[in-house]
Amino acid sequence: MRNGRGAVNNKVVKLLNSYTRKKESEKKVLTGEQRVSRRRTVLVSSLMLVVAGILLVMALHQHNQNSFLKEEVVSNEEILENKITEARDLEQQIKQLNDDNYIMRIARSEFFLSEEGEIIFNLSDGNDDESVTTEDGKGE
Repeated sequence: MRNGRGAVNNKVVKLLNSYTRKKESEKKVLTGEQRVSRRRTVLVSSLMLVVAGILLVMALHQHNQNSFLKEEVVSNEEILENKITEARDLEQQIKQLNDDNYIMRIARSEFFLSEEGEIIFNLSDGNDDESVTTEDGKGE
């Protein structure tokens, strides 16, 4: 045996009887069991960390996917609102085009059509020539 300084101590003799052999073998078995237990604990802990890591990565991926889909939904809702507004405007325009009074107003303002006996004066900004048109379409 060695003392605290690393020298061999000859005063202590190891007993070699059945009791000490039994205790040493039990100690070896216990040490082996502890080693196996530590290995199992490390293995199970490693597996749990791997599973937790995989779950964390999946959760982050799902969160990113969720954010992307929410942005896409918002974008599609804006497009839908624009299309609905456009459809309402077109329906309103169809109703107006089916109204004879509206068509008459457009014809009078855009194409200078007149009713019978009515005189229309064309006052254009670009021409100094003032022309007068009667109901027969001839200028004066």
